[in-house]
Amino acid sequence: MSAPSAPASPHVRIGMREDAVVTPGDGTLTITNPFGAVTVRGLPPRVASLLRELPGTLAGKDDLVARLVAAGGTDQEIALLLVTLDRLNPILVHAVDPLLRFVPVARDAVLRPPALDQGETVRLSRFALVRRSGGELVLESPLSRHRVTLTGDAMPLLAALGRAVMVKEAPEALSRLVAAGLAYPGDAEEADPALRTWDFHDLLFHGRSRSGRHDEPFGGTFRFLRELPPEPARKPAPTGPAVHLYRPSLEDVTATDPPFTTVLESRRSVREPAAAPPTIRRLGELLYRAAGVRRVSGPASGVPYETSGRPYPGGGAMHELELYLVVGRCAGLDPGAYYYDPFAHRLIALPAGARDADAMLAQAGAAAGGLVRPDVLITITARFRRMAWKYSGMAYATTLKNVGVLYQTLYLVATAMGMAPCALGGGDADLAARAFGLDWATESSVGEFLIGEAPHGTAGP
Repeated sequence: MSAPSAPASPHVRIGMREDAVVTPGDGTLTITNPFGAVTVRGLPPRVASLLRELPGTLAGKDDLVARLVAAGGTDQEIALLLVTLDRLNPILVHAVDPLLRFVPVARDAVLRPPALDQGETVRLSRFALVRRSGGELVLESPLSRHRVTLTGDAMPLLAALGRAVMVKEAPEALSRLVAAGLAYPGDAEEADPALRTWDFHDLLFHGRSRSGRHDEPFGGTFRFLRELPPEPARKPAPTGPAVHLYRPSLEDVTATDPPFTTVLESRRSVREPAAAPPTIRRLGELLYRAAGVRRVSGPASGVPYETSGRPYPGGGAMHELELYLVVGRCAGLDPGAYYYDPFAHRLIALPAGARDADAMLAQAGAAAGGLVRPDVLITITARFRRMAWKYSGMAYATTLKNVGVLYQTLYLVATAMGMAPCALGGGDADLAARAFGLDWATESSVGEFLIGEAPHGTAGP
């Protein structure tokens, strides 16, 4: 397929990232950039002068050579300029006017266009995406170490790349898209066994929730510190009838629990619980031991938000996770939906519709293999803003890690108690938000866990 509207001979220019800073020294140039610093030594003044102008500007290599010649540059200086530009490739912006601008976003973002046969075809990577960034459209991929700024003229080319474009239609643009890992010749991507098993969203999440392949803010940046107040450690409890739960003595538990290694080695998922349901006392003990709040600390120096201490770890001690229960059978507790208040150690009845509650139990049963109807479904939700207020780029990834450690804590406590635990691999976040009266984008489900009593000989020491 041809590339409509693609210029026949686009002009290629290079420059440095706008945030690169060139500092001259005694016979040296030090170029500081977001990924470190590069020092170039032994540059003649005419070559150094040209390089100092490159941050935030663009020029063709031929134009730079012509300017150097006009200033009296020698063949040796021209060769030194070209060698130096090649060395600076990881911080060079490449523009294929008027279509694309390739901006390096990682330490080793080298862009060297391959020699492609003019008759072969190129296709857009299935991991590439177009999004708005500020006031621009950008093309990105977790496989690429470049971000490509797009103009309106680029859109017909991208649309054609959804199928295939012959190299001769836009050689400069296509060779650089291939070099950046945003497009592939022929069936190269489909033939790569390392990429075939990745889903688009999984690879994107992996690439963007860790540093190394992007230049976005990352880590505990407190990006909303001066714009939004932090959410409190304690979520305002919903209104409704409250059921206060049994709070075990941790001293008694310590004296009677089986050894830790026995619990750890006995832990397993039990999908078919005992015929008898759990009791409200047993459920209360499980929730307190696995998720009850032990302490709350106010804002402090370097930690400008409330934190809490719980049996399981949480990123930044923010503990954004909340627990909701859908009870099918529990002796001493009516069926229905409940919010677990870990501060007061109580359940608060929610006005969830019977149809939604039944649907959640049915879906959880199917996720567990469709063997039985669950006794108690614990749905783990996340208050997303609490985590995103502090962390950039890794907030949701941290939440999923927190879900994992809460899963394991529930497993170990349930095993020690001789109960039947079973973590689930997925659930319906929209259904959970509707059942519990939540806004999907503010707080919705990120994990599901089943609890019942263990049949004799299947769980516990």
